[in-house]
Amino acid sequence: MAEAIDFTAQPRRGRFEAWLLDATAKGSNAQHGRRKQEVIGAMEGTLVEIGPGAGANMPYYRDGVHVIGIEPNPAMHERLRSHAEANGVDLEIRMLRGEHLDVDDASVDGVVGTLVLCGVTDQRQVLREIRRVLRPGGTYFFIEHVGARPGSTMRRIQKVLNRPHRWLLNGCEVHRDTAAVIESAGFAAVELEHTVMKPGLYLPDFIIGTATR
Repeated sequence: MAEAIDFTAQPRRGRFEAWLLDATAKGSNAQHGRRKQEVIGAMEGTLVEIGPGAGANMPYYRDGVHVIGIEPNPAMHERLRSHAEANGVDLEIRMLRGEHLDVDDASVDGVVGTLVLCGVTDQRQVLREIRRVLRPGGTYFFIEHVGARPGSTMRRIQKVLNRPHRWLLNGCEVHRDTAAVIESAGFAAVELEHTVMKPGLYLPDFIIGTATR
């Protein structure tokens, strides 16, 4: 289990992460924007986004939804609000962590989490919270970078770079087996596909998909 990052005690790192996520959002959306539009754009009602960061997903929410953004890094909040306002999103920010959501059981219609399970303290606990707050039949949409194939050259590179990467990006780990964790989390159905990010440098492997409560 990873140690939780205290963002208030690490303000410079928090600001750097906010800038980096904002700067790279365009490239990420170019890769995955069509899928985001298909799934996020179809969600209705009250939604939770865990780790919305600087607001890369704000352009994909449809009119009329209420989004509860679970974002523990206060350096993200100004950019996140700005992107929400620019896209007409009714956003409420809660400075919580995904492991403990201040959201009622079975009270939300959908959950969004993109590039977030790489950096949480306890993936399984976050997924338990997602299942808890989703209404029956509700959808969890995810995009995550995952570890390269065990034994591969890329996996060895990731092991070398994991520690400095984690320090620089506030807990983000580069070689988690997130697909297996999602598939074993107890959802009624999980549909995911593996994809390659180009250019991916040492983070080329991604999963994208949905899980149904």
